[in-house]
Amino acid sequence: MIAIIGGGSAGSYLAYLLAKKNMEVALFEEHSEIGKPVQCTGIMTASIEEFFKLKKSVVAKRLSRVEVFSKNKKTEANVDEIVVWRNLFDGQIAEMAEKAGAKIILNSRFEGIEDNKCIVKDKKTGKKSNIKFDSLVGADGPYSAVAKAAGIAHKNKYYIGMQAKVKLKTSQDSFETYFGSDYPNFFGWVVPESEDTARLGMGAIENAKEYFYKFMQKRTGKKEILCWESGLIPIYNPKQSIQKGNVYLIGDAATHVKATTGGGIIPSLKAAKILADCIAESKNYNSEFKKTSGRELLLHLYMRKILNKFKDSDYDYLLSLMEQEKIKRILKKYDRDTPMPLVANLLLREPRFFLLASKFIISR
Repeated sequence: MIAIIGGGSAGSYLAYLLAKKNMEVALFEEHSEIGKPVQCTGIMTASIEEFFKLKKSVVAKRLSRVEVFSKNKKTEANVDEIVVWRNLFDGQIAEMAEKAGAKIILNSRFEGIEDNKCIVKDKKTGKKSNIKFDSLVGADGPYSAVAKAAGIAHKNKYYIGMQAKVKLKTSQDSFETYFGSDYPNFFGWVVPESEDTARLGMGAIENAKEYFYKFMQKRTGKKEILCWESGLIPIYNPKQSIQKGNVYLIGDAATHVKATTGGGIIPSLKAAKILADCIAESKNYNSEFKKTSGRELLLHLYMRKILNKFKDSDYDYLLSLMEQEKIKRILKKYDRDTPMPLVANLLLREPRFFLLASKFIISR
């Protein structure tokens, strides 16, 4: 039996893939409902529908444009993005897993490993059960209890993602991103949810709340928050072991997150496909992941390290390069979930991107 700890998109999609292979799967979720609490902006590229078709009820918005701001510049580009209701999105994947034959057990908190058995506590009754497993998967978030129990927890780094729903009228077909010294080492965002409500947020390694309130005051002119949706954003760590024997990690637990944008949904779904195949075919997940998705996340990490060296003037110059129609066509054709061809085409068509980046190249 394969025991999966964590019912987010990563754990539920893996459960779905394994159940489709006629494997016995049990997914344990600590909360009483899949998809809650919400700690995600819920925006992703349209390539999500290469994995499965989204239900209409899951989609909050479809966006065709991004507005990009630096200290002194603004540009925009055509994109193909989808904003989802994250709780319904996770719920759809969990429903897919259940229909495929996976068993989902709610209110169940993982508490340890003992002799190929995982200890799970029923949060309602307090009763503990020893669940025998052939494989155990930690899809249980940034501070993975499975990773700690298996002895593969790493001292990973995180952004503090500060996000809140606010009353704000914005364009209904575009989202906003903000770069520069007011958003150190990451960026700010405004994503429309409805005609008068937006998801406003930013990430920071430290002083996140201070930077967030300054951003919110500047963008909205007020401090009224409808609700918080904050959470930790792992920074991809290529040194993080994601398999030890028959114990595996996926999603935030494995730092499967794009360091450039903080997006982890599509990388986690890609990882789920790799892991499902590794479990079914007894392949080494550490090495198989590094061959494909690992390379993509490593490229995002190198790009983030370069961007973190940028001054406001560098971001201004970057946006001036992005204003070219030939660059906008590339940004439309290749999204951030296909970083290899995206970066290759940008450098080929505009060598000044390389000249800009070369000022900050960091040795591996």
